[in-house]
Amino acid sequence: MGVAAQVAFMAGWTIAETWQGPRYSPISDTISDLQAATAPHVWFPIACFAAGGLGTFCFAVFGLRPALAAAGKVAAQAPWMLAISTLALGNSFPLIPCSAANLGCSLHRQLTSPGGLTDAIVAGVALSVLAFTPAPLWQRLRVLPSWQGVKLLLVPARVVCPFLFALVAVSSFTGTDQGLAERVLVTSCVVWVGALAVTLLLVARKPRRPVT
Repeated sequence: MGVAAQVAFMAGWTIAETWQGPRYSPISDTISDLQAATAPHVWFPIACFAAGGLGTFCFAVFGLRPALAAAGKVAAQAPWMLAISTLALGNSFPLIPCSAANLGCSLHRQLTSPGGLTDAIVAGVALSVLAFTPAPLWQRLRVLPSWQGVKLLLVPARVVCPFLFALVAVSSFTGTDQGLAERVLVTSCVVWVGALAVTLLLVARKPRRPVT
């Protein structure tokens, strides 16, 4: 479920970009614009993001959290940070009234609407939590020998993801390459979350030593 959720989430914006029209730019326009009420076939990204958010939540709460129980109280909040942040990112309601790629649509119109304001706050907070999750998560994983294989991804992610989030925050104020910065951050998070899901599959298949 964890792996499938990452595939669904990536499909939600990579595929939906192909039918947005010439005014939409993945470099400057955000992923959230794909969920605007005026975006074509808006049901597709909404469904994909919902599946990605719910799937990752279930993976983190019912798969990852029990698998890391042997770590005790060390950063016990980390799986919940992953679960809640991705669930929030998967929510597309209320809808943003218009896409920035539409004529007559402006950032002011988006942010003064319930959908635009909710998206800015919820998505911003959720993305920040997700970007900073690798640090406590690795703190929990490092005490478990069977999870050392994800070190090559989670250790760099502790620095890379917060840095990328800072770029997203800066670009949202400057209006420069915001879409690109957001996509690089989201892709980075999908990679390390997917690696956790794959590792969980491998760990679960290892034969357990008999208790003597």
